[in-house]
Amino acid sequence: MNTTMPEASSISLHMAVEAARAAAKAAARTAALTLIEADGGRGHVREGSYQQHGDTWCVATSQRFTAHILSESLGDRAHVTMTGITPKTYEQMRTWAENRDACRHDLNCECLTDPWPTLNFLSQNAEEHRIDYRADYEDARGYVSLASDRIDITLFCESVTVVDTLLRIARSTSAANPETSR
Repeated sequence: MNTTMPEASSISLHMAVEAARAAAKAAARTAALTLIEADGGRGHVREGSYQQHGDTWCVATSQRFTAHILSESLGDRAHVTMTGITPKTYEQMRTWAENRDACRHDLNCECLTDPWPTLNFLSQNAEEHRIDYRADYEDARGYVSLASDRIDITLFCESVTVVDTLLRIARSTSAANPETSR
């Protein structure tokens, strides 16, 4: 009985894995460029590395955010930090995110009614607060903090499509109110 993989199968498997890796890396660069475009088109993409957020395909940086496109994904998930968000913009982002992720479970679920801290709660508590969707604290989506009338949001392993929408909300709000942008 032959216990080794045939050479043709080994080569084929290796080529398929390399193609999948190249496709995920291309998706990650596309995601990074898409996020930069969502923030107005100014920014840059650099190679990823193993950093505090784990292994990353690449890192996108723009005026309002830094996004590490996670290599544990297919190039479609990011660890992102958005900074300098105005309170009005935060409320629009929070409303959109909570409406998008509204609980669709039965009455006995553990989903929280306000997963994103309210602006009122943030203004009364100066420290960093979790964005939690479930009461068990294992599903933390990120953190949010308020300082000097500006809000910083960090989201872990978030879908790039969600981050894109949040950045577009931030950009549209600052374009509508240029005196409130940085």
